[in-house]
Amino acid sequence: MTESVKQTIKWKRHEVEEEIGLDQFKNNQLWTDNFYFVIVADCQFGFIKPPSERDPKDWKVEMDKAIFAIDKINNLSPRPQFLVVCGDLVNEMPCNEAVVNELQVNDFKKVFSNLHPSISLICVCGNHDIGDTPDENSIKKYRDNFGQDYFSFWCGGVLFLVLNSQYYKNNSNVEKFAAEQDQWLTEILSKHEGQRIIVFQHIPWFLSKMEEEISKYSIEKNVSHKMLEKLCKAGVSHVFSGHLHINSTEFYKNLEIVTTCALGAPLGEDPSGLRIVKMYENNVIHTYYPLEQIPSSIKN
Repeated sequence: MTESVKQTIKWKRHEVEEEIGLDQFKNNQLWTDNFYFVIVADCQFGFIKPPSERDPKDWKVEMDKAIFAIDKINNLSPRPQFLVVCGDLVNEMPCNEAVVNELQVNDFKKVFSNLHPSISLICVCGNHDIGDTPDENSIKKYRDNFGQDYFSFWCGGVLFLVLNSQYYKNNSNVEKFAAEQDQWLTEILSKHEGQRIIVFQHIPWFLSKMEEEISKYSIEKNVSHKMLEKLCKAGVSHVFSGHLHINSTEFYKNLEIVTTCALGAPLGEDPSGLRIVKMYENNVIHTYYPLEQIPSSIKN
């Protein structure tokens, strides 16, 4: 991996995976004790109102929601091991309005730099972060801004994998990068088959059932089926994603597919919020909380 560009935030990346988590949980490959982490998805600065209805450089509504969430997360007792942002950090794709994209990225960094320094920040690559049809330039820009687009880390005896789901959705201009991720994933799953493994990605493998036809919101079902079989064989228990701006929980065999509603602009019945995931030695329990209902303390 190449050295990262120094950012205003201590972004968590593949090269420094040992820094994920706190105290005895950090980089620990053996089960330690119960712990928890927080997931948000689709902050997507600039999405709530179309440019025709607002200043094209105004995304204060989304920023305010993120600021509120970070304040609540910082004040959780005890604090979580880490915070995952499951993709679409900003709305403007890098291949469209480069200036607006840069402004949104800078504001995302500014807001999330207020996360308590003891809480690791995990950024997951979304389609709006690299484009619906990513190319080498958009991937490089993402890596320069946020770190590697796929990587692994250990925390409290659990192996966490972060994937770039756009490589499975449309890799026509980045076949080399997609092949590199797939080889890396194959090797790491083979090495740790049977251990506790959880995956984070932006686009879920399917919406409601494997038989559904492909849509702009999903990954082609033959690709999904192949990958789900691969993850199941390795013993992956959960895949957490975003992208749909709704809450959804589905299963493929024993693999739970969990989609978290948007922190920015929800598209379903649930309001903006976050998901708290509690890790137990033999179980995983996750709960979605609207912003106004985020608890102040977490009991394991």
